[in-house]
This record gives sequence, structure tokens and C-alpha cells, in this order.
Amino acid sequence: MDKISLLCRGKSLGSIKLLPKVDECVIVNSFQNELKIKDVSDYVVECKKVTHVCSLGAQFKPMISNGIYEEYNINKIVLPYIKECCPPIPDFMRHIGVPIDEMSDVNKSDMVSTPRYKFTSPTAGMDALLYCVNDLQKKEINIIGIDFYDGVGYLTNSHGETTVNDEQAINRGEDTDMMKSFFINFVKKHSDVTFNIFTKSKFDEEIDNLKIILV
Repeated sequence: MDKISLLCRGKSLGSIKLLPKVDECVIVNSFQNELKIKDVSDYVVECKKVTHVCSLGAQFKPMISNGIYEEYNINKIVLPYIKECCPPIPDFMRHIGVPIDEMSDVNKSDMVSTPRYKFTSPTAGMDALLYCVNDLQKKEINIIGIDFYDGVGYLTNSHGETTVNDEQAINRGEDTDMMKSFFINFVKKHSDVTFNIFTKSKFDEEIDNLKIILV
């Protein structure tokens, strides 16, 4: 099917009941706490195919110890890097029993350069969005949990536990205006794809192929 849901970890995820039902979804980073929420768990468990996009700085081990890879239909772990920028993969990850892959080079044309990576996106959530369009070639994307860090989401370190200040987040590329600009440019470039974003962000951009649902 051409439709997919992208589930990130911002506060708008609490409105997941508003999302249309789909057969396939993508979850992003350390998602074990989000899956403790009944509405989120119910949504993911009904998806026949689940891809886990997760940076190497995020917490894999609780996902393993909590049995999440067995409980849900997770078919693949995707690292949010193209191959030439991918850090070494820890040995323990290779024994999870789920295939691990990087993003394809086709994503390069949509990526930006930072001091850390020659090709990247502002956040793993943005990488996951690129993956949905460029690698999975979906034509309709339902997005929730991306609130652009504008006072309604959260700012944390890469493990998703400890809060960080705005300066640290901006240095990593998690700047509200930067993220919004990256997202808008990507949506405009891929005019053949429909983007439905459910968000708490103050976001009112008018683009033909973008539908914004404030939650």
C-alpha cells in the first residue's frame, strides 16, 4: 500500500487515535515508553509491518529486554544514516534477530551537511520521514509526534532521558526554525506525496500537498 504512518515521540503522539488506520508504520528512536501507552500500543500492534528507525545513540537495550521486537511486527531496524556516514554498529545489535540497514544514497539530495555528518537531517524523525518517501516510496504519510521543539515537544539528550538546554539542542540541529524549514522544503520538493501532520506546533504553512491537523 502507498500509505504509512510515522510515529515520533513529541506530545502530539497522545492524539494517536486521530490517525487513520494503516497496515504499515515507522517508530522512531527509544520507543519503549511510548509503547506503554495503550492507544499507542494498540495502533502499532495492528500494523502488519513496523520499521524501527533508531540512531545508535538511542537506547536499544530496553527495546530488547522488554520483548518489543517479539510483541510487535517489527520487520527491520533502520539506522538514520547513509552508509558512508554510519558509525560502527555495536555487536549486541547484530543478535537481535531483526535485519539492520542504513538509509540508501538516494536520500543524499534531501540531506544537509553538519560538522558531524556530511549527509544528515536535523533529527532522526526527519531522517525517518526521508526514509518513508525515498526508500519506501510511500505516497501518503501520516505524521504524529513531530512538534518541532517549539515549546510543546521536548528537548532531551540522545538517550531520550535527560533534558538538555536550547543551546545544546540547536548545536545538534534541533532548532525549531531549522527543523520547520527543512520539513517545508522537503514537502515542497516532493509534491507528488501527500503529507498529513498531526502536531501541537504553531505551524500554519499553506502547501497544496500538506495537511496540518492541530491537536
